[in-house]
Parts: sequence; structure tokens; C-alpha cells
Amino acid sequence: MYNVLEVNKTNYENCREQEFITNVSRGGGRDVFELKEAKAYYFLSGGGFCWSGMKLAISVHQPSPSPPPPPPPASSKAASLLSPTTSIIITTLLLAFSIVLVWLL
Repeated sequence: MYNVLEVNKTNYENCREQEFITNVSRGGGRDVFELKEAKAYYFLSGGGFCWSGMKLAISVHQPSPSPPPPPPPASSKAASLLSPTTSIIITTLLLAFSIVLVWLL
């Protein structure tokens, strides 16, 4: 039977199971451990199995805060209604209409 032990970094590096922090073993392969805080966690298997590589180090970090949403683009109502192409077309039509009016008068 394997024991899953939480240990400090020194004991992890030296496969030393004495003075463990927590015995995570519950039996029957149902070993569960909550990683509740941001820090480095070190686990090893007792009974000398650590020397065969049965150990695990996990580094838990706080999630990065999500960036704020981008500000809405600053624009006036008229600018939001007309695209640059539409503005050019309307300006050209008004100019052509003015020329026709002057020609007719």
C-alpha cells in the first residue's frame, strides 16, 4: 500500500518522509487533497517509493485578473450614422446638385 504524504521542499528533494505535513492517504486509491492557496506543494510516496520517482511538486498561482473591457469608441451620432465612404458620396451628390441648380438658373 502506498502513502501519499505532503512534505516540505527539503524533505521532497531528499525523499525524506519523516516529519511530513499531511498524510493525504485515505485508502482504496481515493486520496484527495485540495490546493486551497497559492504556493508550492510537495508530495511523495512513503515506504521508500519516492526513490523510484513517486513524488510530485505542484506550483499553484493566483489567477491573473481579467483585463477591463475596452472603452467604447468615442463618436458623435452623425459620425456613427455615416461611414467615410457614405460621407464622400453625399458630399459629391450635393456638389453635383448645386452645379445643376446654378446651371438651370
